Amino acid sequence: MKRIFLVSFWVIMANNLWAAPGAHGPNGEHIDTSATNMGQWGRQTDGSVTLSMRQQAILAVETELSAASQVAGTAQLEGIVRAHPRGHALVQPSSDGRISTVAMKLPVTGDWVEQGQALAYLQFQDNAYEQASQQSELAAIRYQLVQTERDLQRLQTLDDLADQQSVERLTTQLQSLLAQEQALQAGLEMPEPLRAPMSGYIINHGVRNGQWVETGATLFEVVAADLRMIEVVADTRLTAARIIAAQFAEGEGDLYLRGVAPTIKQGMQQLMFEYQAVDSEPLLLDQPLAIVVQLQQQQRGVVVPADAVVRNKANIPVVWIKVSAERFMPQEVRYQPLGAGKLLIVAGLADGQRVVVQAAARINQIR
Repeated sequence: MKRIFLVSFWVIMANNLWAAPGAHGPNGEHIDTSATNMGQWGRQTDGSVTLSMRQQAILAVETELSAASQVAGTAQLEGIVRAHPRGHALVQPSSDGRISTVAMKLPVTGDWVEQGQALAYLQFQDNAYEQASQQSELAAIRYQLVQTERDLQRLQTLDDLADQQSVERLTTQLQSLLAQEQALQAGLEMPEPLRAPMSGYIINHGVRNGQWVETGATLFEVVAADLRMIEVVADTRLTAARIIAAQFAEGEGDLYLRGVAPTIKQGMQQLMFEYQAVDSEPLLLDQPLAIVVQLQQQQRGVVVPADAVVRNKANIPVVWIKVSAERFMPQEVRYQPLGAGKLLIVAGLADGQRVVVQAAARINQIR
C-alpha cells in the first residue's frame, strides 16, 4: 500500500511540474489546472479543451515556451502589384495595316515568348489611289533600273575605251535605284514583323488574323517573370527614413523601397517597392496584397508563427496555452504582423507559457 501511494505521489508531482510553465496567466494570475470538470475529452464548460496524448499526436499538436524579445516595430500596408518599367514592354504597329499570321502560331495570353520572336505580321494596306500610285512608282523605278543596268554593261564591254566618269555615274545611279526598289517593295509587298522587345509572358489584346489595326494601337504586352513594383498608399507620417525593411505579409520575399512619389493625393502619399522573384510564381499585375514594413523604433513582444493565433466565437484573436499534460486554455492577445508568416504578440502573453504553435486552428474547432 505504501508503495502504491509513493508511485501516485510522484506521478502527480511530475504532472504538476510539466504544467508549471503554463499555469499562470500573462499578469502572473494562477490558472486552474485541475481536472474536476474533465468528464470527457473535448470542449469543457470553462472554454478549455481536453485532449488525450493520443489525440494530440493525431492532431500533430506542437508547443513552444514563450519568450519576450525586442524586435523592430512594424506596420502593415495594403499594396497593388504593378508592372516594372524594366520588365514591361508594349508591341505597337508603326503604321495602319492588317494583321497576318500565315504559317505561324499566333501567341495567346499567358504564352512565354523570347526576345526578337515574331508575334505577328502587319500587312500594309493603303486606299486604292495610294496603292496604285505606289505601284506605278515602283514600275517606273524598275524600268529605270533595267535601262541603267543595260547602259552600264555596254560601257563595261568597251574596257579602256569607256569613259570612267560615266561608269561611276551609272554605278551610283544603279545602287540608288536598287535601294528605292527595295524600300517600295517592302512597303507594298513585304509585311512588317511585330517582334517581342523582351522575353516574358505575353498579353494578347484581342489580336486576330486579318484584323485591321491603326498606328500606335497596343496589340501585345510582354511582362517579365521576375520583376514587379508594389504600389502602396500610406499616411504621410510614414516617411521613407523610418522604413528599414519590407516583406510580404504572407509568403517569402524581400521588398526594396525605391522611393516616394513627389505628390500627395487626398492626404496620402505613394510608396513604390521593387520585388524580384527567385524560383517562385510571378505576381499577377493589379493583384492586391498586404506588405509589412519594419520601422526604426523597437518594440517588445513574443514572436510566434502566424498559425498560432486564431479567433474565437467573438472574433477576438487568441492563442492556445497548454496548462497541463492534456488541457489547453484559450488566451486573448493583441499582435502585430512581422511578415514572412510571423506575428509579434504585444499583449496577453507572458514569458514561460507553453503556446500551441501548430494545430491551434484544429484545437479551436473542437466543440
